[in-house]
Amino acid sequence: MRKKRNRELLDEMMQARIVPTVTKHPECILEAMELISESANNSHLNDDFFKAVEIPTDYLSARLKLTPVQSVLFSLLMDHSENSCIHLSDMAELTGCSTTRMLRFSKSLEELAQKFYIKIRKGRSLDSYRIPREVIMSLRDDVAYEHKPEVISDVNEFFDQYGRILNERKSEEITYALLRNLNEENLEQISNTHFASTLKRELPDSDDRLLFVHMAYLYISMMEDYIEFHQIGEIYDDEDMPTRLKREFRSQESRLQEHLIENSNRDGIAQPDTYRLTAYAKNDVLSEVCMNETTHTSHHLTKSDSLTEKSLIFNERENEQINQLCSILSPERFRDIQERLENTGMRRGFCCLFYGAPGTGKTETVYQIARKTGRDIMQVNVDRIKSCWVGESEKNIKRVFDRYRNICNETKIAPILLFNEADAILGLRMEGAVRGVEKMENSIQNIILQEMESLGGIMIATTNLTENLDKAFERRFLYKIKYDMPTQEARCKIWMQMLKGLKPEDAGYLASRFNLSGGEIENIVRRYSVSAILSGVKVMDLETLTKICEQERIHSHNRSRIGF
Repeated sequence: MRKKRNRELLDEMMQARIVPTVTKHPECILEAMELISESANNSHLNDDFFKAVEIPTDYLSARLKLTPVQSVLFSLLMDHSENSCIHLSDMAELTGCSTTRMLRFSKSLEELAQKFYIKIRKGRSLDSYRIPREVIMSLRDDVAYEHKPEVISDVNEFFDQYGRILNERKSEEITYALLRNLNEENLEQISNTHFASTLKRELPDSDDRLLFVHMAYLYISMMEDYIEFHQIGEIYDDEDMPTRLKREFRSQESRLQEHLIENSNRDGIAQPDTYRLTAYAKNDVLSEVCMNETTHTSHHLTKSDSLTEKSLIFNERENEQINQLCSILSPERFRDIQERLENTGMRRGFCCLFYGAPGTGKTETVYQIARKTGRDIMQVNVDRIKSCWVGESEKNIKRVFDRYRNICNETKIAPILLFNEADAILGLRMEGAVRGVEKMENSIQNIILQEMESLGGIMIATTNLTENLDKAFERRFLYKIKYDMPTQEARCKIWMQMLKGLKPEDAGYLASRFNLSGGEIENIVRRYSVSAILSGVKVMDLETLTKICEQERIHSHNRSRIGF
């Protein structure tokens, strides 16, 4: 094996081209990055390459306060900045390196993320990267990007901000270490509060402080007095961390257990491995938190007034069904319909299924219906419901419906319970299930079916696949809307709407040549816009647009052929 690897390394060295020394002194940040990325082509990022690009690398390092390696990696990422999901293999292809060699630069990439130049999304096997738009815009103006923390003036704003950065952690765009650092920065901003000073006194360790903040956030945002380990584990990179914490908590060795947390209690019996804040933590440490009646419903909901208005273009049949549903879900009409259904002994809840090809606007339809009807959205992350712990997945899904029911009881306008990309939980139930995973899947589906029967609000599920939809689910969905690929006429309108300045005849050409979904067109427009920003081109370029459309076709796997 070692001999084989040595041969591979030798082949790489033999194939690497000789990189001519860059003698040009760059005049701006983007020019330096361009010189580096052009020289990196098939360079294998060897020592000779780093010597050859020393001039632009030194310039970039000085301007952005980066190491030479970070400057090179950042330049390579910028070369793919039109993509929202860049992999090491993309940079490996450009440089002629193996992906294994690129992995050696992972630490430098993490340091770039800590400086807020890039975002890293942690995958199960490989990470992916993206450059935030604000960074691109700053570099375009030849200014080094400077991360400015949001100003926080009190404890309530502190927890609001924590909720926002927690969402980034859940989407795996920031690491646990960065979450902890941001938490410390935010605590420093409110250092004069009773909450922050008490936390520093009670918990000298920053890891313990973050853990308490997270548990306090769960209590504040959802009045959660029954915190389980899968909820604690969502902040950690290391999947083993909750297990280590469990051992520490069971042996009563955690500093938090001295005054701040205790085992949950049900019917006078302490529950193992479930925890709650102590009375001291709630009444003293969190005394500055405004706990009004809507505090716990304001978090974990997408507010209807925060949704951006977007004009969606559908085929005629879909448009008619969506408008009808939107009319039914208007608050006054919906209450009237519910009362009539109840008086006739029918179910009061509305369960809807949006199904069809990816990128056809299913999720965006939910957002626009919510905006128009003034309904907040409680979105369910299906992947996070499932747990490796026996019995926890069933508790998770039950808790989702319990929370939704409580929110409906406490608000005048029922929010929408959204199961986005729900393929994993709407499939056929398995007869004679033997394996634990199969039994768990069946249990989850049975709970959902029961909850749909008694639902008093609005549930919408979106899915790309319906071939395996269980008949029991199909029967319980009152409204089922199928999303087809847009017609040529609809595609033309989408092009015109998304790309201002595009000539009607050019939009017609693109619509007739490429059979794309609305989501695919949006992705192409985004790539084109980023390229235009970086190049400074202001005139619409049909040739470049066409080329990006063709690349979309090449790089879209497991999809039917685009075009004729």
